[in-house]
Amino acid sequence: MDASGGVSKVTTSGSLPRNVQPVTGGGRVYIAAGNDGVFALSEATGQQLWQRSGIGDVRSTVAYDAATQAVFVVSTNGRLYKLRAASGEVLDQFSAGQTSDLPLPPTVIQDRVFFAMGNSVYAVDKRTMQSLWTYNAGTGLTVAVPPAYSPSRNLVIVATEPDLYVHAIDNANGTRKWRTRPVHSSRNFSDPTEYRYGWPVIAEGAGYVLIKVRLDWGTMWRNWPQTNSAMRQFLTENPGDQALFVLDLDDGRVPFIANVGHGGYGDGGYMPMGPQPVVKRLANGKEVVYTVIRAKHDYDPRWDSHFGEMVLDNTTVSGLQGGDVRFIRFDWPPGSEAPFLLTDEQPNVSMAGDYLFGGHWEAGFAMRILDRSDARGSFGSPITTQRLATVVTSQDHPDACAFSTEHYCSTRLASIGREYDFGFYIYYDQGPVYDRYWSEYAVWVVSNQNVYFRSCDGALVALTSGNPPLSESTDAMAVSAASSARPRDTIPAATIPHTEARAWDGRIVIVTGTLRYVFNNGKQVLLGFANPHQGAFKAIIRRADWARFETPPEQLYRVGRRVAVVGTIAWYQGDPAIYVTTPEQIRVVE
Repeated sequence: MDASGGVSKVTTSGSLPRNVQPVTGGGRVYIAAGNDGVFALSEATGQQLWQRSGIGDVRSTVAYDAATQAVFVVSTNGRLYKLRAASGEVLDQFSAGQTSDLPLPPTVIQDRVFFAMGNSVYAVDKRTMQSLWTYNAGTGLTVAVPPAYSPSRNLVIVATEPDLYVHAIDNANGTRKWRTRPVHSSRNFSDPTEYRYGWPVIAEGAGYVLIKVRLDWGTMWRNWPQTNSAMRQFLTENPGDQALFVLDLDDGRVPFIANVGHGGYGDGGYMPMGPQPVVKRLANGKEVVYTVIRAKHDYDPRWDSHFGEMVLDNTTVSGLQGGDVRFIRFDWPPGSEAPFLLTDEQPNVSMAGDYLFGGHWEAGFAMRILDRSDARGSFGSPITTQRLATVVTSQDHPDACAFSTEHYCSTRLASIGREYDFGFYIYYDQGPVYDRYWSEYAVWVVSNQNVYFRSCDGALVALTSGNPPLSESTDAMAVSAASSARPRDTIPAATIPHTEARAWDGRIVIVTGTLRYVFNNGKQVLLGFANPHQGAFKAIIRRADWARFETPPEQLYRVGRRVAVVGTIAWYQGDPAIYVTTPEQIRVVE
C-alpha cells in the first residue's frame, strides 16, 4: 500500500492462487505466487529476500523443511522442486511425467516428500530427490486433494475424482491399504460433488480422517434443525446432503454421521467447497473438530451458519456422541441479538490454542474460546468467546475511523456497507479492491508467535504481540497487485465483445454478447455471458436498483438474448463486470 492507504505494491502479475497460505521457516516467510513462482520475505520486516521464477505455475502452498534447509515446491508442470531456503536456488527436482492445475501442496515427513499429480501419488527422498514409490489410483482418475499423513498408521490419505473414492496408501511400500466411497450413491462428480480445493484432515488421537465434499447450490436452502438428534435424523433421511465424512483410519468405515451441512462463499447459483475442518487436541488428550455448522432460526436460510465444535466420541462431552455439534457464540454483526454467519459466505476456519479464526471475503474474524464446559454448546446456550480484533480489507468510512499509519481503529471499522468493531485495516477508502484481485476467501496462519492474515485480494498481513516500532514491521506485505492509473473516460471508449472486457479495466465501454446465464440470488441479478459464469464478463444489477426496471430484470433479459451493456469495467470476484443501475445501460440487440 502507499502512504495514504491505497494499493501500490506490485510483486506479482496478478492475484495469489486459490488456497495458497504463507509458510515460515529459517526466519523467512514463503508464499507461492502462480506464474511468478515463489517469494521469500523476511519474517522480521516483511521485505522481499528473493524470488524464484522460471519453475512454471506454482498454485500450491509450499513446504519448508528444517532438516535440509529447503523449500519444496509443486508446480503445475508436474515437477517437484527443491529450493535452497536461504536464496531460492534450485537444488534439485523430480518429474512426475504428468501435470495438474489443482492446488496440491507437498507433505514433508522425516525422510521423504509426498505429492500428488495426475492420477498418482509420489513418495520422493527429500535428500536425493529419487523415487521411493509411486501409487497409481487408476486410469481416468485424478487425485484431487493433497496427501495427508497419519504417523501412527504410517498411511497416506488422498481422494480421487470422478469416482469420489478415498484411498489409504501404505507408506512402507506404496500399496493400497483400503479404498472407500463415503459419498451417497445419489451423488456424482457432475452434480457437482467434488473433493477438489479441500484436503483430508487427520484426527490422529481418535484414529479418523475427515474429508469434506463440495455439494450444489441447492443444498443451501435446507431447513436445518437446531438439535443434534434432529440433524442426525435429517441427514439419515437425506444422505445426499451429508457434506463432511469421518472415516476410520484402519479400515475406511464411516463410524457415525457428522452433523455438518454444506456451505461456502457462493453466489449466482454457484456454491464452492467452503471451509475445511480443524482438529484440536484438548488438555485431556481428547480431540474435537472446529468448523462452521448450520441451524435455522427465524431468518432466510442463507443466515443459518455458526462457528461450531464437533465431538468424535461419546466420552468427550457428557450426553453427546460422535458427530454431534456444539454452537459457538460469535456476535457478528457486533451486538446482534441473534448472531449468525451467512451460509453463502462461510469463512475459512483456523485455530491455534484457544484462539479461533475465520477468513471471510471482506474481513478476518478472531475470538478466544472461554467456556466450553459440558453445559454449554446448545443453540440457546452456546460456547462463550471473547471477541478479538478484526482485520478488514478496506476501511471505507472516514467518519468511523481516520487514516493512521498504524492501520488500527480502536472504536469501529466500516467496510463496504458493513460495520465491525475495533481492529486493523489493510487499505483505506479503496472500496471493493478485493474484486479486482480476487483469490477466493481469506485465510489465517499462526506460526512462530506471529499471526498471518492473507486477504482475499492476495495481501499478506503479519501481526505480532507487543508494540514493535514501525521501522521493524510492515502492515501489509507482498502480493497485492495494481494496474496503472488511467484517465477516466466520460463517454464510451469502444464497443467490444464480452471476451475482451478484462483488457478494458476502469474504462467506459459498450460490451456486446449473447446471454448464457441469468440468475436472481435475492441480492442481485447476474447476467452472464458464459455458463458457468466464473471467469467471464458479467453484468450485475443490485437489489437497490431493481425498482428502476418496469419488469424484474431476470424476466426482462433472458438467456439467448443478444445485448449491449454500457458502463465502466469493474470487478466482481476477480471477473470483469459492469454494475448496471438503470435500464438505459442495457440494450437488447436481438
